[in-house]
Amino acid sequence: MSRVFRALGGIALVLGCAACGRSGPVEVRLAARVPDDSTSVRWSPSGAKLPLVLDESGAETSLSLGSADSRPIRLRLERSGASAYFDRLLVDHDRDGTFGSGDTLSTEPTETRGRMWSSFEDVVDVAVPGGDPPADPYALSYWFVYDPEEPDAEPVLRFSRRGWMEGDAVIDGVPARVLVAESVMDGIFDDRDAWSIAAADSARTVYGWQGSRGIDRHNWLGERAYRIVSIDPSGRRLTLESGDPGQTRAEELAAEDRLAVDRNAPRSGRAVAFEADFEAAESRAAAEGKPMFVDFKTVWCGPCHTMDEWVFTADAVVDAAAGIVAARVDGDERRDLAKRFGIAAYPTLLLLGPDGAERGRFVGYLGVDSTALFLRNPFSGSE
Repeated sequence: MSRVFRALGGIALVLGCAACGRSGPVEVRLAARVPDDSTSVRWSPSGAKLPLVLDESGAETSLSLGSADSRPIRLRLERSGASAYFDRLLVDHDRDGTFGSGDTLSTEPTETRGRMWSSFEDVVDVAVPGGDPPADPYALSYWFVYDPEEPDAEPVLRFSRRGWMEGDAVIDGVPARVLVAESVMDGIFDDRDAWSIAAADSARTVYGWQGSRGIDRHNWLGERAYRIVSIDPSGRRLTLESGDPGQTRAEELAAEDRLAVDRNAPRSGRAVAFEADFEAAESRAAAEGKPMFVDFKTVWCGPCHTMDEWVFTADAVVDAAAGIVAARVDGDERRDLAKRFGIAAYPTLLLLGPDGAERGRFVGYLGVDSTALFLRNPFSGSE
């Protein structure tokens, strides 16, 4: 039996074979969205870096978005008046290589944990060849960070996309909302990026970006799995079809729940007794001839908070830490210690001998069983 679909505005209607148990291909039309006071996606890709070239009055770089033949966007940081820090960003919005009257963004630099941040928000256009309209808005955040303790660090302008693509479709009789967002910020959509789908009446799930997956993976609408079989590089059109992933949604969620074992680990209300004073802990470890466990973390580190909740409260870890002097260090507040131990990412777990020599190191989230093993075997750590 043939299947016919047609798109009306942003809604795709699909007429399929009711006896087939699966729908035919569903075309979804999407439009570019820019965050506003009422709607934003509480997720953004990791910030990328643009190297800056310094000159006497500022710093310059460029950003390429869209097709290979699109002109790069010239960007320039400057200081206004007597400002000690960059407080203006010039953006070549029309990509003609010069700055016009509407190309200047201004900010008030702010201090955060000893660093000066100059942050800007902007919207640029990305051309859609043959499209109507011919371009899509591309919402961006830029930020420059100056660290007084690292004045010779390589200057970079960081950026991240704030916007996304969004469209509605009726899929197997269910009004649904589809969101697509970039993971690789190049203005072109492909299987390196991410997508999410949810029933339109539960759009909070989508806007919270819960359940988002790579475009090369299937996603769930109710109890049925769908995958993107094609997507236009502009992100304005994609085609979905249902399929059998070989397991139910509940089975897949259980298999992918990497924290289940840690959440279910036995607990008796105890926690690892971390000392806040590193020097005092170091002195005690030396005086008592005990090994030392150091948890390097920061307040913005998500895996650090997860370990606090599920790992350092597990009986197996608390027992393994008995006889070890444990200290916790905020790498942002104690950058001298982060530099001393070569800490480049968080969390970083260190085991030191009573003499202060490093005996073990692990970078990243470590589960209950592995953390207990790490603490019991001072030579078991690895990066």
